Amino acid sequence: MFRETCVQLCVIALLAVPSFAQKADTGQAAPPTAGNEELVTRIFPIEYADIRDLANVIMIFGGRVQAEPDLGVIGWTGPASMLPAVEAAIASLDVAPTPESNVELTIYFLVATRGGAGRSLVPAALDGVAVQLQEVFGYGSVQLIESTALRVRPGSRGDVNGFLPRRPGDSQEARYEFGFRNLKVTEDESGRSIRLDGLEASIQTPRAVVVDGEPTTRSVETGIRTDIDLREGQKAVIGKTTIEGGAEAIFVVVNGAIVE
Repeated sequence: MFRETCVQLCVIALLAVPSFAQKADTGQAAPPTAGNEELVTRIFPIEYADIRDLANVIMIFGGRVQAEPDLGVIGWTGPASMLPAVEAAIASLDVAPTPESNVELTIYFLVATRGGAGRSLVPAALDGVAVQLQEVFGYGSVQLIESTALRVRPGSRGDVNGFLPRRPGDSQEARYEFGFRNLKVTEDESGRSIRLDGLEASIQTPRAVVVDGEPTTRSVETGIRTDIDLREGQKAVIGKTTIEGGAEAIFVVVNGAIVE
């Protein structure tokens, strides 16, 4: 009886040994898989993009996404075959923002007078405009009386107003207004251009009049409404108002520069 029992126990023990030996030979456990595909884990440092927004995008590739804004990283675990797509998406979205450009408009007010020797009292930058007014419009002298600047972003509106220096004999200054509904920057093979949509420029000049036999002064407004395109750095005459029966005129000149 004892012999039979010993034989049975020995057989059972021998049968158990191969099973134990086979389990030990497998070594470390295999990495986790998605179906039959290996899963990988990566931590991506994020420099520019919003980490939570970028994490939401990465979720379309599947796997597990962990956003850590305080650490500035995104953790991702997913199928190895999707890793190149995840890396490419992060590389294309985590980029430095493009600096927003501004446009600086300079508005000049020039007084041109007919007759007399041709001369100009303008900065060197306006010499070309002065020559144009003298040769094309027949004015003798040209003088800069006021300038102002306006800086806006593309897609914005802008306006500025003020007073021009009082002329001899006038009881009050002339008032100017300059504005536009929208500014756009475009570019082609010739360079960059600035477009002003809904441009309005006006000058209110004082005029001596007689009302009911009494002399008085009233403002007479002249202006222009248009859309214009300026080449970057170009100076353009956009309008004028005549005074003193046409002997003098105030010209409005605009120059545009794109500031990065």
